[in-house]
Amino acid sequence: MKEARTSLGRSLRILEAVVQSSAPRGISELARELGLDKSAVQRAFLGLTQAGYLEKVPGGTRYRPTLRIWELGTHVIAQHEACRLVHPMLRYGAKLTGLTAYFAWEVAPEVIYLDKVEGEQGRMNSSLPGRRVAMYKTAAGQAVLAFLAADRREAWIRTWIEETAGTAAALQAEVLRANLEETRRRLYAQSCSGTFAQVNGVAAPIWAQGAEPIGSLVLVGEAQILPETDFPKVGNIAVSLAEQATRALGGSYPGFLSDMH
Repeated sequence: MKEARTSLGRSLRILEAVVQSSAPRGISELARELGLDKSAVQRAFLGLTQAGYLEKVPGGTRYRPTLRIWELGTHVIAQHEACRLVHPMLRYGAKLTGLTAYFAWEVAPEVIYLDKVEGEQGRMNSSLPGRRVAMYKTAAGQAVLAFLAADRREAWIRTWIEETAGTAAALQAEVLRANLEETRRRLYAQSCSGTFAQVNGVAAPIWAQGAEPIGSLVLVGEAQILPETDFPKVGNIAVSLAEQATRALGGSYPGFLSDMH
């Protein structure tokens, strides 16, 4: 039984690595990258191929994921209650502002984009659902991070400082802390050229029934479409939509915020 669990965990790890790669992967290179025995990776590739999750690139020795992964993902999203309840607010936000509207889900220390509605002025090559980003890097994540319990929030900040070591990291952490305090005051986060150059965004936290946010509602656009001077107006729209989403999820917004300081 233990061996079966180890084999399953290894296969899932290999599958994740192939899915997250930007190109098909070979057995030897993936074994080196993951620090696994080549024969074990070969067995995993064979099993995942037989199960329909991987396929060999025609005429080559590398493997790529099949659409079966996407098919399973669509079923998960279709059954995701929060995603279903928040979607109408994304549609309204995209129509009202012309910007791209996202629902970002908290999976600390990251957020993952679960849903997206493109507005008339939305950025066509912006992030697709399924993309993960470190919470501190974008408005989507900072809107959540700002309202986590203080000890949990600080623990993640310290972790990021350690990962990026050096005086610059400590200074950036102080800037981040100041930004998070400002986010708590105005109820929305903002970013200029977050994960994409010349792309700005604002985001407001969404609660369900717990004390911490489950995610955020994000409005994003090119810098010329969403200039910094429009942040207050668009930020307030994001807060209004996030409040409606929170109510739809059975949460309270933002009545208990003052208790978290």
